Amino acid sequence: MGNWKNFILDLDGVLYLLNQPIPGGREFVDFLRTHRYGVAFLSNNTFLTREEYVEKLGKMGIKAFPEEILTSAFAVAKYLGETRPGARVYVIGEDGLKKELKNCGLRPVLRGKADFVVVGMDRKFNFRKMSQALRYIQDGAEFIGTNPDPTYPTDNGLLPGAGAIIAGIETCSGKKARVFGKPSPLILDLLLEARGFRKEETVIVGDRLDTDIALGACCGVFSVLVLTGVTSRQDVEISQVKPDLVVENLFELRRVLAGE
Repeated sequence: MGNWKNFILDLDGVLYLLNQPIPGGREFVDFLRTHRYGVAFLSNNTFLTREEYVEKLGKMGIKAFPEEILTSAFAVAKYLGETRPGARVYVIGEDGLKKELKNCGLRPVLRGKADFVVVGMDRKFNFRKMSQALRYIQDGAEFIGTNPDPTYPTDNGLLPGAGAIIAGIETCSGKKARVFGKPSPLILDLLLEARGFRKEETVIVGDRLDTDIALGACCGVFSVLVLTGVTSRQDVEISQVKPDLVVENLFELRRVLAGE
């Protein structure tokens, strides 16, 4: 634990469930800042822009800054904006994803030619959108997925996630999406570079074995699983992906850091 200098925190299932703060989140972030740990927030969610996540966290009493936040939406937007500036993109997703793409110089389209089909979480996903995505992919558009999450945790239980939508389009198109979100090393490399973190000094804290913990395992970063989201201790026991540490919540992790 003496080598830990930076913490990368997931949002959904770690700090809140949809709009409901999880007890201990505000206190844990305050603890990290008081003790001068580096802080970053890494989310597969694409609902909001980084600035909007700052506002959302602020309403929960959690201080954050845009440069500390990386989402799969921004990762995709940044990559496409740098490699294919001005590209035409058919987007299945919500306002956060569309705004990030526009902010990075991409052009969302509803008709005509598309260079990319970009798919994220979309609570208004329907057959028409799937059909349009299929046509674009058949016409040669590159298929990009923001994240593979099959579900999304809320205070009222699980909802289908972006991964479920991506899987449906993969099935009908016969094409695999290039996915940028956790557990892809692409998104971690982007965050480490942006924040100046070193892997051996960094901890990933998350609630999902298949994304947060798998990312830590494949990249050699210490991982902590909190049981406030989608994963139970029983899930850990039967999973081949194992966290380095399991805690009930962020109150317990704060006690571990404090040596209590």
